[in-house]
Amino acid sequence: MTRKKGLLFIVLLAFAFILIHIQGAVAYFTDYDSRVISVTSGFFAKPYLMAGEDFNRTTSPVKSSVVDVDFVDYIPDLSAYVTGETKFDVSKEQDGTVMAWVDGTQMYIGGMHGIIADPSCNDMFSYYTSVEDISFGGVLDTTETTSARRMFLSCTSLTDVDLNNIVTDGITNFQLMFGNCTTVKTLDISSWNMASAKNMYGMFLNCNHLTKVTVGTKDVRGNLTFENMFKDCSRLNSVDLSHFQTRDATDYDNMFSGCSYLRELDLSGFQMNENATLSQMFAYSGLKTVYASSNWSDVVKNDCVPFWYCAGLTGSTVSDEEGIDKANYETGYFTYKAFEG
Repeated sequence: MTRKKGLLFIVLLAFAFILIHIQGAVAYFTDYDSRVISVTSGFFAKPYLMAGEDFNRTTSPVKSSVVDVDFVDYIPDLSAYVTGETKFDVSKEQDGTVMAWVDGTQMYIGGMHGIIADPSCNDMFSYYTSVEDISFGGVLDTTETTSARRMFLSCTSLTDVDLNNIVTDGITNFQLMFGNCTTVKTLDISSWNMASAKNMYGMFLNCNHLTKVTVGTKDVRGNLTFENMFKDCSRLNSVDLSHFQTRDATDYDNMFSGCSYLRELDLSGFQMNENATLSQMFAYSGLKTVYASSNWSDVVKNDCVPFWYCAGLTGSTVSDEEGIDKANYETGYFTYKAFEG
């Protein structure tokens, strides 16, 4: 009888040990929304990438020489690579679960089963001055990201980036995201949800080879500033804003200033705030036609000069003809067009 009790005790002890470890594993993988459970391969977790500023600083030894960047869902044997020179631990927890490594001018950023971006992607690739192509490949999960400020700032060789693989639902800050990307010619952000946007200051500032931006339908009524958004995009000739809705913004200063190739704008979805400033909004542009709807009511109280040196609209360079009183479609320079939604 004693022997049976002993065996039973051992069995119960083993069972308790297994149960505790199973509970621990379940707790670990349900502690975060980002944890993934796979039926075929058991439990695994997508690792977190460090914050954008930290990534930029960590990879600074190679950021002037990298030409191509690919995100991948694996990490190979990196024993032959040199830490701090050709391989970098860019995981948030500094546990090697997300690694960046370089072969010549090619950078790979890898994590098993994918990578989760930090809430801050600020400055991630800023001043990667030689990078031409960045491919996210559906690997980087940006659903938790809230800020992409200066994410590609001064990537002065950038020509291709697969932006439609970026989830933007929670991003509030797009400030200078593509600022000074002086070689990029086209950008397609048509798949982006920007309803959370609050700051689009200088988003495409000085992209002076940019010819076309595909925007798509955008509800940006909560955004507060469009200042310098397209300023000095001197070759921009196509940007369809006909389904672009604004409401709360108080700063449109220099939004299209210096867009010397731009001939037409559809701003029929723009709803003006009485506290908005429109200083030099269309200055030095090549605009000849600007469409506005009844959404653009004559409520702006701030005295400013939206049409500074915008002779294509004003027919002159006289300051008296460039003021806010001309920002309407009845007695001013706009052409009426109903907003189509």
